[in-house]
Order: sequence, then C-alpha cells, then structure tokens
Amino acid sequence: MNLILLITGIVQIALSLLVAVFLVYFTSKIFRRLITGINETEELKKNNISVAILNGSIILALILVVKKSIDSAITIFANTLRNPEAGFSTYLDSAFIMLGHIVLGGIIGFTTIYVALQIFIWLTKDLDELKEIKDNNIAVGILLGIIIVSIALLLQPGIVTVLDSLIPFPPVSLIDIG
Repeated sequence: MNLILLITGIVQIALSLLVAVFLVYFTSKIFRRLITGINETEELKKNNISVAILNGSIILALILVVKKSIDSAITIFANTLRNPEAGFSTYLDSAFIMLGHIVLGGIIGFTTIYVALQIFIWLTKDLDELKEIKDNNIAVGILLGIIIVSIALLLQPGIVTVLDSLIPFPPVSLIDIG
C-alpha cells in the first residue's frame, strides 16, 4: 500500500467536499446580491425553471474552474508529504498555501465569469436576459446557462496557468531529471 497516495486521496476528498459545500453556498449568496431585479429564492419557490438553470450553470462553471485549483493544491500537499525534511511548520505552510490557492482560484473564477456574463449581457442590447429569466423564459435560461459554462471552459486553462505559477515547486535541474 502506498501511504502517501492514500493520505493524499483522503485530503483530496476532504478538500473537495469542503470547497464544494462552501463554494456553492457563498456563490449563490453573492450572485443573489449581484444580479439585480431577480429574487432567486422567491423565483425558485415559484418553480422558475429559468432561474434554476441560471443558478445551476453559475455553480457548475465555478466548480469547473475551482476543480483545477484543488488539483494544484493537492500537488502542493503531495510534494510536502514526499519531503523527508518536512516538519510541522512545513505542513502548516503548505496548508496555508493550499487554502490560499483554492480561495484565489474561487475569487478569480467568480470574478472572471461574472465580468464575462456582464459583458455578454451588455453586448446583447436587443434582449434583456435577466428580465426574460425572471419571466421564466426557459430558452433564454438554457442559452445563458450554456454561455456561462462555455465561458468557464474557455477561461479555465488561463486561470490554471496563473494559479500553477504560484505553486512552490522544488527546484529541479537537468541532472536530476536525466
């Protein structure tokens, strides 16, 4: 049995669970305040499918972006576990780096998706998407949901690259590789 792999897997499950619950909760809260003209809670109580599609796509888009952040955070943890000189302070530093990495990934993902959504809504002046969604126009909800997820998929590689640039990888020379 590979103990390092087992511990890494357990930490990855725990991180994923925590991030998923908190990200979904806080994302919903923040978007409710940012999207004016729609009271999501009341609309969902009225069975507004279009609002449900919009909220679901925003959450899915953020999970797609933050998932890569979790993967990178686990790389940090695995590197620390493989370090024979790692002490308590090294693990504590790694934990802060991991947490910061995930939080930063969430903030960058949330901000870029929100800005891209606002730009898209601004560009389509002939259609008031938010009014249509409030009126339960499912076609607009589906279209906007697909656009949000597509934006996340397009932004994901760039966000991952930015986040990976912050990971403190141990220095490796060509001699170590060869």
